[in-house]
Amino acid sequence: MMATARDQQAAVEPGTAADAAAVERLSRASFDPRFREAWSAGQIARALADPGVFLLVVRGGPGELLGFALTRALAGEAELLLCAVLPAHRRSGLASALVAAAMAEARRMGARRMFLEVRESNGAARSLYRSLGFEPVGTRPFYYRSVAGEVANAITLSRSLA
Repeated sequence: MMATARDQQAAVEPGTAADAAAVERLSRASFDPRFREAWSAGQIARALADPGVFLLVVRGGPGELLGFALTRALAGEAELLLCAVLPAHRRSGLASALVAAAMAEARRMGARRMFLEVRESNGAARSLYRSLGFEPVGTRPFYYRSVAGEVANAITLSRSLA
């Protein structure tokens, strides 16, 4: 639909609330469980019912998700809420394709700027977003708290969609 990963034959396509359980499984397999960043299927389905929220997915086959991006675009701004690619498919261009497609869709919906938050210690994600033109605009101290009580800052990143 909107973008294709350079090393995959899988295309980015719209997802629906019917994908919520698969998105939950993928996010649980992708995010650091210590920081409880994965959303439940219920949280994902409820978010998709909100105005301006959309889901983009990359499928490896029927019912198999390789990656997703959950985004909200409203009032001229967009926020990348969640984005993940299965660990076995990382560094293949899927995440870049998903974020690029999310930016294009948000722009189509009238957003002029996109924001996201990333755990300060997540170097791989920060590198990806930097390569896509996102720049730090703020820090949320102690935003993430692990199950063991560790804390980590969130870095707020932003880029123009113009």
